[in-house]
Amino acid sequence: MAGWRFKYLPDVECPSELPIEMNAFKTQQARWAKGLIQVSIKLLPDVFRAKLPLKQKWEAIQHLTANLSYPLMVVMIVLLIPSMVCRSYVQGWFQMLFIDFPLFTASTLSIAVFYLYAEHEIFPKTWKKTFLYMPFLMALGIGLTVTNTKAVMEALLGIKSGFVRTPKFRVTKKGDKAMAQKYLKRLKLAPWIELALGAYFFWAICYTLLNHNYFTAPFLILFVVGYWYTGFLSIFQGRFDRFRFGRNKADSEQESSPRPFPVGV
Repeated sequence: MAGWRFKYLPDVECPSELPIEMNAFKTQQARWAKGLIQVSIKLLPDVFRAKLPLKQKWEAIQHLTANLSYPLMVVMIVLLIPSMVCRSYVQGWFQMLFIDFPLFTASTLSIAVFYLYAEHEIFPKTWKKTFLYMPFLMALGIGLTVTNTKAVMEALLGIKSGFVRTPKFRVTKKGDKAMAQKYLKRLKLAPWIELALGAYFFWAICYTLLNHNYFTAPFLILFVVGYWYTGFLSIFQGRFDRFRFGRNKADSEQESSPRPFPVGV
């Protein structure tokens, strides 16, 4: 809108560090989700009024509002079981072919193509291996629903919050020990909600199998894996880190305290 033009240079690289701890990863993703919605509220009215091609406006809308999918996924979760119960009486191959399959394709194909194309551009020789990781990648994205929905709703409601940094652990090669950071944040309630949602979808899988709706079960497995993975990892990493970081702190305090001279010196 200001007349700038951009050129993408994929050969220019910037060193970065990926979060190695689940709570740190959730904190980073929630900050990004909230920030994008805040930016969309601030800039989209100007985008609508700007003299830009419709294609550019549509791209801006998709980019800035993509995280609205998380609250919509919560709505889907609430309606899932009731809709399955209602449809169990009329479920057949016709409904499965013309309703379930198109919805499943629309909800998974776009994100799959997005990541596959990115991997093809970055790793043109080995990008096909990404197919093996795609189900786990989708499950991980589902597992972020709880924390990212909270972040999106805070942005929509204008709730302010402090800037929470992504903890850095300085792990540069295999065998390095993760160094604790004082701004490592713990998510108290979110992991338990994720475990409950995983149990909810596990019950949904049992229900679909009992009603011979086998096509829906693989889709629901992604939800079980995603929620239980993020929930259990958040809880167990948090407990382990509190023990390990507390022990390291005690050791450092003991080393820094004055020691008496040994006998005979």
